[in-house]
Amino acid sequence: MRKYGFLKHSLVDYPGEVCSVVFLPGCNFHCPYCHNKLLGQEIAQNGWFLKDIVRYLQEAKRMITAVCITGGEPTLFPETLVFLVETFKGMGFKVKIDTNGSHPQQIETLSPVVDYFAMDLKTSLKRYQEITKIEAIDKVILDAMQLLLQRNPNSFEFRTTLDWNFVDEGVVEKLGLLVRKNTRWFFQRCRGVYALSQEAYADETQRIKNVCKLAKKYTNFVFLRE
Repeated sequence: MRKYGFLKHSLVDYPGEVCSVVFLPGCNFHCPYCHNKLLGQEIAQNGWFLKDIVRYLQEAKRMITAVCITGGEPTLFPETLVFLVETFKGMGFKVKIDTNGSHPQQIETLSPVVDYFAMDLKTSLKRYQEITKIEAIDKVILDAMQLLLQRNPNSFEFRTTLDWNFVDEGVVEKLGLLVRKNTRWFFQRCRGVYALSQEAYADETQRIKNVCKLAKKYTNFVFLRE
């Protein structure tokens, strides 16, 4: 039987909802700053079976309003993902999916039933192969973006981790040309990989503010997720 990572409750993984988070291990990208590289090992040791997750959610219905399915990359497992979405929706929960955008066909299939998507924008399209090690990935990412941009703007977000090796002001401008004025775009500091002095941290904080200001040229909904 498959095991999943499971976080009982979160106030940050689904905007406006108190959600539980289900983790599927395994990813097709190779982002150097990934904080879930050891997810598979952690789940093997401490994972939950789906029946136990369902039991918890049934008991926590008064508190939990939604379930976020994340990874790794959950769209790598289409049959499992559809089954999870159907299970949680059948229990009356809203469902959010986190994705890197590498399987737009899964976004298209699930779009009618999934309440919210969050898709990473990791760098400019031309540099995607550099960070993911996947050939011709730029068109795939663009297809995924365009599918989400067809949805209600309150039902999805793009998010960018500010690893300065892959994201700078020029990258933000290139990505900005692909979003719309009503698109939600979240930025987050790259943590856990690069140790910064107090002075460097302050300098980076100012640069992050500058990047967010730049992004506001392209959308009215720019957020910094600390």
